[in-house]
Amino acid sequence: MTAESADGEAGFDLGQVFAAQEKVLWNELTVGKQAGQPSVQGGGAEDRWLAMLGSHLPKRYEATRGIVVDSKGHRSEQIDVVLHDRQYSPLWWEYGDHRYVPAESVYAVFEVKQDLNREHILYAAGKVASVRALDRTSAPFGWAMGTMKAMPTVPLLGGLLAGRSSWVPPFGNPFREAMRDCDDAGRLDLGCVLGAGTFELPHEKTVDDVVIKGGDGTALVSFLLTLLHRLQGLGSAPAIKFDEYERWIATHLPE
Repeated sequence: MTAESADGEAGFDLGQVFAAQEKVLWNELTVGKQAGQPSVQGGGAEDRWLAMLGSHLPKRYEATRGIVVDSKGHRSEQIDVVLHDRQYSPLWWEYGDHRYVPAESVYAVFEVKQDLNREHILYAAGKVASVRALDRTSAPFGWAMGTMKAMPTVPLLGGLLAGRSSWVPPFGNPFREAMRDCDDAGRLDLGCVLGAGTFELPHEKTVDDVVIKGGDGTALVSFLLTLLHRLQGLGSAPAIKFDEYERWIATHLPE
């Protein structure tokens, strides 16, 4: 997996490296499909996507399955992949491999499915909407130069990760029609279909502006670079108003 550099020395071919990783991930998902039991298939697919993201994302981000909660006592549905801040934000509770994550710390959420199809797009949109419906606080915080004002909350990214597409071509009219049927709360910003490519819906754009990148062997690298670029644009997670959580707990203690 080397290429020749400008001075004639052996270089590093990032494209080949990711093509090999995409093939490994695709093979693992294909083997998992032979399990037959949907819950086993789903759990195995989630584990492999989580491991892949965990190995490539900067350490300030953590990829986990979990439930997102807010300071009003609300919770999201179970989410396959939650990308959240671990540098400044706590976890509220962890039981086995399930985590309860404060809404303020979340950057992106993804649903994992074996196939890209209409049913799974709309299902993923519902999961994403359950996270976006939560309340997110933002507090001022101290730093070396004094006190930083509370940051505005940033849009949460939502998406879908799939091992293959039920459509041929993968991103034709049926894909776009399904994306149009997602409401604003369930908007899917980006996703990856192994062997097919990456889709990205740029911020404040419509489905007519969806961008398709990569293809067989380049879907994974396209997705990761697009995800990193979008995360970069979000900046840091806001500081949590811990007193809001404390207030809710105090008013809901069992008698």
